[in-house]
Amino acid sequence: MTPELISSLKQFAPEGVIISGLVFLFIMDAILPSSRESRLPLFVVLFSCILGALVTIGVIPTEASSLFSGVIQSDGVTTFFRLLFFFSCAGGTLLAYETKVLDRDSLSEFSLLILCVTFGMCLMASATNVLMLYIGIETVSIISFVMAGLKRDDARSNEASLKYLIFGAVASAIMIYGFSLIYGVTGSLNYGDIAKALIEGGGEPKWAILLSMVMVYVGLAYKISAFPLHFWTPDVYEGAPTPVTAFFSIAPKAAGFGAAIRFFLCVLSTPGEAGVWTPMALGHGAWTQAIAVLSVLTMLVGNLSAIGQKNVKRILAYSSVAHVGYLLMGFVSANAFGVTAVLFYLVAYCLMNLGAFWVVGLVADRKKSEDLEAFKGVGWEDPFLGVTMAIFLFSLTGIPMFSGFVGKFLLFSNVVQTPGFLWLAVIGVLNSVVSLFYYANILKAMWLDKPDTVVEAPVSSVHRIALAVLAIPTMVLGLYFEPILKVTQSLVATFR
Repeated sequence: MTPELISSLKQFAPEGVIISGLVFLFIMDAILPSSRESRLPLFVVLFSCILGALVTIGVIPTEASSLFSGVIQSDGVTTFFRLLFFFSCAGGTLLAYETKVLDRDSLSEFSLLILCVTFGMCLMASATNVLMLYIGIETVSIISFVMAGLKRDDARSNEASLKYLIFGAVASAIMIYGFSLIYGVTGSLNYGDIAKALIEGGGEPKWAILLSMVMVYVGLAYKISAFPLHFWTPDVYEGAPTPVTAFFSIAPKAAGFGAAIRFFLCVLSTPGEAGVWTPMALGHGAWTQAIAVLSVLTMLVGNLSAIGQKNVKRILAYSSVAHVGYLLMGFVSANAFGVTAVLFYLVAYCLMNLGAFWVVGLVADRKKSEDLEAFKGVGWEDPFLGVTMAIFLFSLTGIPMFSGFVGKFLLFSNVVQTPGFLWLAVIGVLNSVVSLFYYANILKAMWLDKPDTVVEAPVSSVHRIALAVLAIPTMVLGLYFEPILKVTQSLVATFR
């Protein structure tokens, strides 16, 4: 092996851990058929995630480096997303540990699938070649279709899987055609070479460049549930098993943002001094202006659609669409602080959204329903669930002293400092106010409404510890966020 290949394999070690976990699960499934109905595969996933995180911390790069002849890149942003993916994978696996919505014989399949998706997400976030990006997206998407339909005897789960498949197939076809146009115009698949060709060619022909970028956005918007490719989200979130929904609401979205950061800043911008990129002009303006409009539309659609919902999973689904709108605000400045704000918000969002879906899963196991009616009086039946859910929802709203507030403050302040985008920050604040209405409906049901029937179903210590692990940082980061902010800034500093 060449020294370059050896170096690439060393920096690719975290993904190698996930691949090893997958191989072990396949072997175990073949030689120990009884493990299919046990929780042993879940422990393999947890061990793989923990070991992968430790290896990631051990190979944090001090500067950006290309791996495997430039198809992927290792830098601080890659490290950030690896850790986020491993944490999300471990969280979804723990939620599935004692869930009642998945049969015992489905746990082995769930374990294999969630590790496959995690590997695909790592490829998405580190890809610097459009072919590698497409491979990563398809790895995540195809496996996700199966995960959404894990409840085989449930009509809603089957419907969710089918809708996800249809949307995914259409988005994938459009995106791959966009990639073909990019290759036809630039003659390259690598991000750096594409950017160089666009600069030297003056962005001509403009119609082909514009059309290809719209098509690429369609593929990425589908992954992150951005307008107008968000329609699949509420139905898939409602129909999929809650552990799968909790995982979907965080990890694939984060992977989509990781891919978007690299694509838009590496392909459609020219790097400058002090972590500032100059967006290329597309059509009559820079692409950042189009992102700003799409951010507003995504926020509005998500928040306004959530108001009339009666199913809590659908409420949180539309809420996740709105949060994608907030995250898109970080792109309009095209600078390192905007990327830092996006990464910090993803940390806060991972904690509070995973926690909210965790509580929904526990209530659904107890009441056999995910409707608002099932949440009546839960705060009095189990104060721990009521208090933790309040923490997560207050943070999702952006109320001060919670991590969600700090994340939104960073995004909004970044937009305010960008000339010509003050209006975007104002719309973002107004949307946060609107979101308080539907979050308050959940808390009202939990604390102010009396339950129709009282169900005695104590929450296990595993779930209580997990919720505490999610709730405490959600509060602490709202008051003492500087260490995490400095870490994200140092990771972004290696991004080129």
